[in-house]
Parts: sequence; C-alpha cells; structure tokens
Amino acid sequence: MVKKGWSPDPDDEDAKKFLVPTSDRDMIKNNLVELMCTVPPQIQAQCSESISLIAAHDFPQKWDNLLPDLISRFGNPNWAVVNGVLLTANSIFKRFRYVQRSDALYADILYVLQRIQEPLTQLFTTITQQLDAYANNIQELTARLEALRSINRIFYSLNYQDLPEYFEDHMKEWMTGFAKLLEYKNQILVDEDEDVTPGPIDNVQVSVVQNLNLYGNKDEEPFLPYLPQFTTLVWNLLMTVTPHTKHDALATISIRFLSSLIGKLMHRKLFEGEGTLREIFGRIVIPNLTIREIDQERFEDDPAEFILSDMESSDTESRRKCTQELLRAMCRQFEQETTAICSEHVNQMLSQFASDKSKWEMKDVAIHLILGVAIRAESAQFGVSQ
Repeated sequence: MVKKGWSPDPDDEDAKKFLVPTSDRDMIKNNLVELMCTVPPQIQAQCSESISLIAAHDFPQKWDNLLPDLISRFGNPNWAVVNGVLLTANSIFKRFRYVQRSDALYADILYVLQRIQEPLTQLFTTITQQLDAYANNIQELTARLEALRSINRIFYSLNYQDLPEYFEDHMKEWMTGFAKLLEYKNQILVDEDEDVTPGPIDNVQVSVVQNLNLYGNKDEEPFLPYLPQFTTLVWNLLMTVTPHTKHDALATISIRFLSSLIGKLMHRKLFEGEGTLREIFGRIVIPNLTIREIDQERFEDDPAEFILSDMESSDTESRRKCTQELLRAMCRQFEQETTAICSEHVNQMLSQFASDKSKWEMKDVAIHLILGVAIRAESAQFGVSQ
C-alpha cells in the first residue's frame, strides 16, 4: 500500500486506486516506528521498508518526529529493536551519497547531523567498549557487530559530502573505535567451514575500511595524523584474508584504500623503499592476481560474464581488477622501481610456465602484471587511453 499509494505516479491510473488518504498519513507516521519495534523480525523488515519509502518523500519537512523516534530507541535493551532502527536510519540516509551538492541537500544533512551526531557517537563508543565483556557470547557479539556495521554505514552517509564539524572534533573517538575493530579477532565468530558468506567480523571490518577510504580520498587534514596507523592496520588485515569468496569484499576495499594512498605524492613516504614495494608485490599483488578455483568455476559457468567483470570496465569489483589499479597507482609514484620488480616476477613466472606447461596460472599472472604496469588509463567507452 505504501509503495504504490504514498506518492503514486500522476500518469498511472491504477496506482491512484491505492492512494493513501491525507487523513491517514499522520496516523501512519506517528505509529509506524513504534509498530516496527514491537512486531516479529519478518514484519519488522516490512515496517522498516515502509518507513524508508515514506521518508524518501516526507522526511524531514513533513515528518519531523521520525528522527527523534528512531534515536529514542538507541538505548532499547532489545538488540532486535536497536538493529532494526539502525538499519532503517541507514536506509534513509543513503540518499546523501552519490548526489549532486545543493543547498537543499546540505540543509537536510545539517538537520540530521544536529539530531543524530552525538547519540550516534555515544552508541558507537559504548558498543565498541562492550565487545570484550561479551567475548564468549556469540549471540550478544553478533548483535553488537551488526549494530556497529549499521553505525559505520550511517557514518559513511553523513560524511560523504563533507567532513562535519562535530565528527572533526570527535575524530579521536571514532578512529580509536575503528582501530579496535580492524584488530578485533574472536574465533567463536569464525566458521571455518564457510567459504562464501562473510562473517560478522568481516562485515564490520569492510564497513570500517570503507570509511577510511572515504576519508583518505578526501585528504581531510584532521585524518592525516591517523594515516600511518591505519595504513599498517589495513596492510596487516590484508595479510590475514583468505582466498575464499567470503573475504572478497574485505580484500577489494582494503586494496582500494592502499591504492588511494600510494598513488598520491603527499603519502609517498608511507611506501618509500624498495623493501616495502617488494613486500607489496609478494604479499598483496601476486596472491590477489593469482586465479583461484572459484574463478575457474565462474569462467566455466559463464565465460562472457567472467571476462566482463575481470578484465573489462564494469560496475563489479574483483580482486584482480583492484590489484591492477594498485599497480597503476604504484607506477604513478614509483615507476622505475615498480617496473623493475614487475619484470623480475614476469620473467620468473614465464620461466616456470616454460618448464612446466601445467602451470598456466603463472603465465596468467604474468600477463596481468604486464597489463597492470602498461595501462595507465582506460575507460569503458574508449578503452585504453594511456
């Protein structure tokens, strides 16, 4: 009813039949958040979707009590309620991303910030501090990590356009929490038999690195003192990810973060030294360019789709594509050293293939290394341009 009848297309005569009467709209908005917090999880998801759909048209101008209603549930002892509220808020605030800047957009962001920035920071700090207290309780940990992921995504939306003054003033609280989450380990949350679906720790770490990547690309001065620490933490995280599909998102966003830094002159000192560059090749570039069994299966199932996602420009990300972007970034700052190291690896791999034709994976990696350092710029429309 909400999807079709809240803001129907004027040209859609069928949709007009479902138009929600004006007299019912205030009643629905005044009770929908409370309803979401009291119903079973399956219905809760539908209520959350309804709130997001209505908010897309009415928030904030015509739904001034929505945000206070959501924030008032941050302290609810029922984690299903807290997570439902956070997921709903995240869905609403996604509209602040990927849109052109305007006075109206900034007015909406300011409205939200003035109400949520402080309680969100307090909730984030509280939950990160609670992780150690529930180290042996899977249910409590999972609920808190799910909440932290949603908080991180809300943080991403609120910081997407510009760094708000409040978050600049409270940078230490957020960065301390981010660092703890990147280092967080708990074996009871790791399913060794699961190769595809990311675990709760994986999901929250992906959301942290997405925030770091956002700040790293903005070159915000308050964030710069934290860069050396987070470069090391993300590096260490990449050393622990497995080749399994469940770690693809974590691997790709971590490689992207390092690429965004290594390609900029202002961060050159973080990666200077032949030893550092060789370690990047040996521990990041080569492992993530090497074709995996799952990649071979994808190629056999749909060769065209595999080529599109792995080699051509597309909306999807793969480890190999992100790694080639890392190589290009390295060439922008360390062209001579990167080319020399790359040549060594290419020669070694081609020699291995020449002596044993069954090692075709070595030749494949060598080809991707060459493409990584040879192609400096490309686009979906014009292909290689540099």
